[in-house]
Amino acid sequence: MPVGGSVFLKGPKLQKDLISTVLLPRLILQEVQILELLRRNPHPHIIHYHGCLIRRGLIVSIVLYRYPMTLKERLESDMRGFNVERCISEIKSAAKHLHSLGLAHNDLTPMNIMIDENDTSVVIDFGSCQPFGCDLITAGTPGRIDEDFTHSAQDHDEVALHKLQTWLEMRRSSIIKE
Repeated sequence: MPVGGSVFLKGPKLQKDLISTVLLPRLILQEVQILELLRRNPHPHIIHYHGCLIRRGLIVSIVLYRYPMTLKERLESDMRGFNVERCISEIKSAAKHLHSLGLAHNDLTPMNIMIDENDTSVVIDFGSCQPFGCDLITAGTPGRIDEDFTHSAQDHDEVALHKLQTWLEMRRSSIIKE
């Protein structure tokens, strides 16, 4: 939920299959733990995490820096002047940083990459990010993954990066032809 200025409050995604289970609080806690680790090991192309809001001892929102648009929105509005090589380089740099920490994002998509006012790419949504080999409660975006996966792995990010690069190059090619 955007709250104005430069802050975004991320609340839990109320998926029907998770509402009455212990999984929803676990998902939120896992994401906060990953974001806390990333706050101690920052990277310019990974979202800035401010902390979380707690009510009655429970995490109710994750407080994040708010960016103007997703990569998908940026390219749908106007691709002119957008540097595809720079974008891919920035996303790969963020993924490499995660991998150096023993983490895989497991859901790199155009909707999980934000673009700032200077067309700088920033990876967001760490709900599926886990250390390599860990079981995943949620993983991947339907239509963006080759298979269902249940464990965190660097390979998932490498496949996603390849798909992102292909998608970006196809978008650029279609603009050039026009």
